[in-house]
Amino acid sequence: MKIAITDFDGTLKPFDDKIPPSTIDAIHRWRAAGNKFGIATGRELTMLNHDLRHYDITTDFLICVNGAVVFDKDRNILQSIRIARPLKERLIELPLIKNFSGAMICFCERGCYSIRPYPEMSLELAPPIALTDSLDMDDVVQYGIRFETTEQASEAQFLIEREIPQLGGNQNRIYLDVNVRPVDKKFGVDSLLDKMNWRGNEVLTIGDDKNDLPMITAFNGFTVRRAADLIKKSARKIYDSVGDMLNDNL
Repeated sequence: MKIAITDFDGTLKPFDDKIPPSTIDAIHRWRAAGNKFGIATGRELTMLNHDLRHYDITTDFLICVNGAVVFDKDRNILQSIRIARPLKERLIELPLIKNFSGAMICFCERGCYSIRPYPEMSLELAPPIALTDSLDMDDVVQYGIRFETTEQASEAQFLIEREIPQLGGNQNRIYLDVNVRPVDKKFGVDSLLDKMNWRGNEVLTIGDDKNDLPMITAFNGFTVRRAADLIKKSARKIYDSVGDMLNDNL
């Protein structure tokens, strides 16, 4: 049995395009051969399901919010790494966060809320709340912040990790996701393998941006041709699509 784990945005689903039918066919062949297929994403469950509902794709697991929450095939939670209230209090008191006027999302185990909505996100998916409201939510697993540039996101990650070492940043282009350390996609994959007793099986990971690097480097993974040069340099092989990667490793 082989286990294929793909990033969603920019990898499985190209930006501003649909998941190719050839990739969907490849997923069906992959699973019919007795292999496992799932997604590792910075999104939470409802955001991911909102897009997946348009496709004939069955997943054997989901690794959401950069590895903080892991689901089995039936969407039972195998693991959840929540942000404790004292850490949330310290985070929202940082001047960077307290005075931030850009888009920001609070991610919970099975839902998300707009502190200030991303321009591309529907308020139906992420109802608005105040930043302080998130303190009383006991299942917060991630804060997502949208900056104007990748440089601003990187600078914010450095500042948050310096001021609150218990928190770490997972950056994807202009977005910075804040999680409890050591949560990242490698952590999520490791948790999945342990919870499902899948250690010893071949693991294939594929992604396209900085928050995918931990699982790409840890599992000698792959990337797609549209990925940044940094990711291409770290990948074992570059494919045109996830479907091509699956077919090449059947």
